[in-house]
Amino acid sequence: MRTKQEMSVEPGAAMVSSDLAVKTAWLYYVEGLTQEQIADKLKVSRVKVMRTLAACTADGVVVTTINAQTARQVELERALEKRWGLDAAIVVPTPSADEHLERAIGHSVALYLDQQMQDGMTLAIGGGATLHSSIGFLNRRQLKNASVVALVGSLPHSQWVNPSAVAAKVAETLGVDSYQITAPVIAHSRELRDLLWAQPELLDVRKRAAKADVALLTVGEMSANATIFRHGIVPQSFVAPLKAKGAVANMLCYFIDAEGKMVDHEVNDRVMAIDLEAVSAVPNLVLAAGGKRKIPAIRAALGAVNANVLITDSDSAAALT
Repeated sequence: MRTKQEMSVEPGAAMVSSDLAVKTAWLYYVEGLTQEQIADKLKVSRVKVMRTLAACTADGVVVTTINAQTARQVELERALEKRWGLDAAIVVPTPSADEHLERAIGHSVALYLDQQMQDGMTLAIGGGATLHSSIGFLNRRQLKNASVVALVGSLPHSQWVNPSAVAAKVAETLGVDSYQITAPVIAHSRELRDLLWAQPELLDVRKRAAKADVALLTVGEMSANATIFRHGIVPQSFVAPLKAKGAVANMLCYFIDAEGKMVDHEVNDRVMAIDLEAVSAVPNLVLAAGGKRKIPAIRAALGAVNANVLITDSDSAAALT
């Protein structure tokens, strides 16, 4: 779990943003970082930083203050980065209608993957409506020696909500192989789950996930309307007992409390998904989630895994800082 801390210039993922030029100007003019420090954070040359700052001045982005519509988003990004010890935060404007939120965040997720995924890389990915919504925005490519690994098992009745479907469709779009956990999302017993994980094919998937370069996941809230309950992945009758155990969120179909710890409920012993500790060890871990109803869940998720990038909306960002 990351603690609240000031950002320092150190090796890690490149800083990203909803508007990288404005963020460059913000770091220089508002936070007082040197051009060399900014270059280290953004993983670009000092010349690139100098040119960006010059362009911001020429375009009127910088006068005596940051003069851009995205300045508020960048301010929230920096607040999130400092509050949660993130390498980067991407904040998108909160849509006027809730039904557009998943697509807005999904669009930003797609842009992030377009920038980050390169030849030779492995992406480990969960499921859920937010991640599924990103698929339509991804650019079709043909990466070399790359792969996508599903972090969650499958449903016998395949539809968009099937967690493994997200991995398969992202892999198809990137032109790479996908590796699936070919077992039900929820096994009938802990013993069966353990037997399934002992299969060489599934052990191979587990090892591939552990060696991923990027992990992308979301988080669901604890309500009957959450995707995991609404679509019957876990019975709605489990909502009340899980809440009684302290559950406030689900990640990769595991149920966690407000501190990000697994709750003591038998369903957690039956989940066919890569465990949160293993996912947390992936060097570039991205959490994509937003919406006021999800604020407790996002806080719990940031405690459960060592996320270094958060993609969310402006209203959620304000609540999380």
